[in-house]
Amino acid sequence: MADFADLQQKHADTARFAAAMAAEKDPQRLQDLAGELQKRCQELGKMARALEAALTPAAPSGPETRVALTAEQRKRIAEQTGAAIEVVTLHDSADRAWSKEMSKATPSEIEALAAKEAAASRLRAETRKQVEMIVREMEKLDVPGLAETIAQLRRDYLEIDGHSPLGVP
Repeated sequence: MADFADLQQKHADTARFAAAMAAEKDPQRLQDLAGELQKRCQELGKMARALEAALTPAAPSGPETRVALTAEQRKRIAEQTGAAIEVVTLHDSADRAWSKEMSKATPSEIEALAAKEAAASRLRAETRKQVEMIVREMEKLDVPGLAETIAQLRRDYLEIDGHSPLGVP
């Protein structure tokens, strides 16, 4: 599985490719490039979804427990992930009933879970930002063949109608 740096590199390559398309004047060549751009965007989307799935905790199955982090924990997590988090929300699952086992949880265990939550949050925000940039570049090209790709990217990553495809509340 690709990591966040791989995702960023692929995004940068795709954005450069899309920007270079703006100089193309031959309609047939532009259609060919649009098809290539569509494939690149689909690959980028798959990478982002795979990384998000790896960082997203299992679906909650019971009560949630909210744990406030100490100033030191918040600082370390921000340094590690580039994302700020003050409270980690733990959901009871088949693996662990946090609501009943908090007395057994160690600060390092809570910090690790908070770091995972912060990293997932940053990934969602960065993915959304990158997709917005790609969509803007694709819209500048004004190629009818890209309309469905743009619409799909918007549905998958940008539309928020009560819930977000990226899990952003």
